[in-house]
Amino acid sequence: MSPDPQPPAAGCEAVTARLSDAFFARTAAAESDRDHAAGCAACGSFQRDLVELAGALATDAPPTARDALVHQTLERARAELSRHEAATATLPAGYRREVGRLIGATLLPLPLVLLWNAAVLSVGGELLSGLLPTALLQALAAGYVLAGATWLGCLYGSLPLMAHNQLRRRALEMA
Repeated sequence: MSPDPQPPAAGCEAVTARLSDAFFARTAAAESDRDHAAGCAACGSFQRDLVELAGALATDAPPTARDALVHQTLERARAELSRHEAATATLPAGYRREVGRLIGATLLPLPLVLLWNAAVLSVGGELLSGLLPTALLQALAAGYVLAGATWLGCLYGSLPLMAHNQLRRRALEMA
């Protein structure tokens, strides 16, 4: 007989807990717990229930989808995808021209905006250099640059949406 890693159980509650742990870990229960379950009606019943559950789980086949349900789901998905593709496949007439017009209108003042922001950073740094530590000035400058980049990204990212909305509004006004 090999030495048991766990001491004999003091009560049935501890034995059933270790039997459950062994069951869920898919390992053999300790010999002392098996001996206790052989002599105790409640623990023996619990161990037999675990063995019965393991057998039921092993023989239970996973559910399979019915072919009709799979076919119906695929057909609905194809119809939805084709409807979405048809709605997004065509852009309004003049869309590219409108996007180009908006980009051109926003690119003209861009050098002035960048120069202004560079001047703000330069003059602001000189004015505040005597009042604030260098690390704080660098953090403020980084925040200012990040905010400006975010603003420009949002502006240029929204241009295609603005072009589409303008063309749609013009089409509604014409109708």
